Amino acid sequence: MKKVFYIIVALVLLISITACGKKEDITHMGVNAEILEIKSQEKGIVVKGLDDNSMLGEKTYINCEDPDTYFIYVDNNTGEVKDLSFTDLSVGDIITVDIKKVEDNYASTSRVQLLERAK
Repeated sequence: MKKVFYIIVALVLLISITACGKKEDITHMGVNAEILEIKSQEKGIVVKGLDDNSMLGEKTYINCEDPDTYFIYVDNNTGEVKDLSFTDLSVGDIITVDIKKVEDNYASTSRVQLLERAK
């Protein structure tokens, strides 16, 4: 019986050590931006960061081609949530995006939320 107990403890420790070694990209949620350009062929957008010292800077390409990327609009007055698509976005729209990292003015996203339509 002791032998089985030690084997179970060893397996639990091994699994714990393996799980702790997993490295994942940090996601930055809710990064505010303005759409400068829409690249329909590549399914991407070029944006300018709107926050002070934004990680997006003056011009960053955001890849939106992952099929799991979702596009939404939330009406803050009514609380209504509308699903959008990539084609609903326009140059000048104010958005917030979730990004993993920005490298050489390139990032990918899993969520684009429309905050304000272009004027």
